[in-house]
Amino acid sequence: MRGRTATVVVALVALAAWGCDDGGSGDDGAGGAGGGADAAVGAGGSPGMGGAGGEPGAGGAPGMGGAPGAGGEPGMGGAPGMGGSPVDRPCDGDDAMRPPPLNEHAAAYDDDHQIMVVFGGNTAVPENCGFPAYTFESSTWLYYDWEPTCGAGRWVRLDAGNPPGRARHAAVYGDGSVWIFGGRTRNGTSGPYTPLADLWRFDVATRTWTEVVPSGDRQPSGRYNHAMAFDSTRNQIVVWGGNSSSSGATPTVLDDMWIFDVASSEWRFVVQQGDKPSRRMWNSAIYDPVEDAVVMFGGGDETAFSNTARYFSDLWSYDREAGAWTRLHAGGAGAPPGRFWQGFVYDPVDGRYLVLGGHDDQVLGNSNDAWAYTPGGGWVEVSPADVFNKPANGFCDFPPDFTIVQPGTPERRNAHSVVFAPSQGHALMFGGKTDCGAVDDVWRLGADGWDNPVMATEGEACVRWRSNPENCVNLCF
Repeated sequence: MRGRTATVVVALVALAAWGCDDGGSGDDGAGGAGGGADAAVGAGGSPGMGGAGGEPGAGGAPGMGGAPGAGGEPGMGGAPGMGGSPVDRPCDGDDAMRPPPLNEHAAAYDDDHQIMVVFGGNTAVPENCGFPAYTFESSTWLYYDWEPTCGAGRWVRLDAGNPPGRARHAAVYGDGSVWIFGGRTRNGTSGPYTPLADLWRFDVATRTWTEVVPSGDRQPSGRYNHAMAFDSTRNQIVVWGGNSSSSGATPTVLDDMWIFDVASSEWRFVVQQGDKPSRRMWNSAIYDPVEDAVVMFGGGDETAFSNTARYFSDLWSYDREAGAWTRLHAGGAGAPPGRFWQGFVYDPVDGRYLVLGGHDDQVLGNSNDAWAYTPGGGWVEVSPADVFNKPANGFCDFPPDFTIVQPGTPERRNAHSVVFAPSQGHALMFGGKTDCGAVDDVWRLGADGWDNPVMATEGEACVRWRSNPENCVNLCF
């Protein structure tokens, strides 16, 4: 049986956990729409109860820190000793070192070194249906997806020289670096948030962050929960939409588009002609080099926390050469259910776009399904989601068999990160908010389906992690 840390009790006592001011429909509980604009919307609604949503705050106590491994392990080139850049000595992590249960972070993948880079996020855990104080993490975590001398599954933590702490930012990889833009933070545990507009670049080889100061006089407004993609053909970063509000209750949803040119270090505002996506936040974007297009999926608008919530399932493509949007799929039938805060990545191995998890507009809210879209071929469900089984017993009281769990799949979640590793042929998913708190696991989705190289220490449904699920007394324990 997997172990569980003491902090799980905290998360489970408050199972409605992600927000007790949920405003989802009490008749059908459609997807846990409701709560304030800080909602991370957790368990979603069950019939007659309304969706579980509201102030996010997942996480738990930090995982056990590990002492750095001794230098002198074999480098990637096979030569022993201390020579080489930091990534040439990957065994400086150990098996005990790992991030805390984390959500609202951002991640990108360096395929040259098979490393996933994770920055920032939130680790707060709700107690007794309360609203926990947000955290704005400033640590950088490196996850070794594969290395000849160490294998996979090791984490390394970097705490020096990082950007200021934040959550709800975006990250991409391009031009040999990981880039982050935006996010939000605040001083103290209450009051207005500060939407951020700074751009940072992380050199994986030297493990150093550099703030990029634009050379022009224009740049995007501070924002969070936006979409971002890296155009590898032109060495440009594309930013679209998001939320620029300083209020946790009233979002200011955007539909603007900006492009940052790496060579000139300038931002450019893009005038979008013709039909285009409606304004939205929690949307996701990728760049498809074959189609030479930025592709965008999902998200929600200012209605996201009301009984009339709109979660988008439409798929849009922005032709970089023509400078025009085309709607590839209107959503609805034959597409993933509308959702926000999903994972969305480009799979160059099979030439497709992958959607993993997120908070959808169905009865459960948090989802763990996986879908693939192939240009010219449409959507296909790759891995099914857990299925609603029994309604809640009462407020904050979900039965162990609330869902029928899909064996061998990740816990349902949103506010997680997903990246794709071309050389390894799989997607990597880390962290996120769940009905039982937050998770610190790593999952891989490849040709043979899901596998779980780093198991969660907390945040999963009891019947998923327990070896004797008949002894579960509620959804999480």
